[in-house]
Amino acid sequence: MDIKERIITECNKMLMSVGVSSMTMDNVAHACGISKRTLYETFPDKRTLISECMNHNHEVKNAEVKEIFDTAGNCFEAMFRVYHRAMAMYEKTSVAFVNDIKRLYPDIFEQHIASEKVTVEGLANVLRQAQDEGLVIKRINPEIAAYLFVISMRELHNSTNAAKYGFKQADLFEHMFISFLRGVATIKGIEMIDYLEKQQEKQEEKNNKKS
Repeated sequence: MDIKERIITECNKMLMSVGVSSMTMDNVAHACGISKRTLYETFPDKRTLISECMNHNHEVKNAEVKEIFDTAGNCFEAMFRVYHRAMAMYEKTSVAFVNDIKRLYPDIFEQHIASEKVTVEGLANVLRQAQDEGLVIKRINPEIAAYLFVISMRELHNSTNAAKYGFKQADLFEHMFISFLRGVATIKGIEMIDYLEKQQEKQEEKNNKKS
């Protein structure tokens, strides 16, 4: 791992755990075991470092999601695997991270939101393929369904409203995903969802016994 990758790795850990405000260039340099001079030679300022981290995370996510869909048996299996990946990210991401990005670096946040159109198109293609597999109702418009799901995801970024009700982002995402998938699924699709949920429960039981 080269110095740039090390810096991004350590910076990401801090961003996810303490948020943007509490992450300092001093702390990043210390965590990497490098001087501040070396850090600033690689990333001229905090904003550039944060932007690079978010770009890196986006590239990693795209590569992992592609690998999931390339190896999954069907669309719902792939969507469940992507869902579990997203759940893991929500559980280890501090609320401060999202709030700080929106408040301190609105342009970076807007770049992230701007990728929604690509997300809608990608999800629509998946739903269209799921229709061909008999898992999603044929009368469902894939583009509209995808759009409604993605704009619902925006609310997850509004942690202030969620906090009023005592909801965690991970819990909201879980219910949103399952409700959405069951809402568009055929009988065959619902059977597949039930199967995948049972498989997940068995895996969680195994993990709990090991721990």
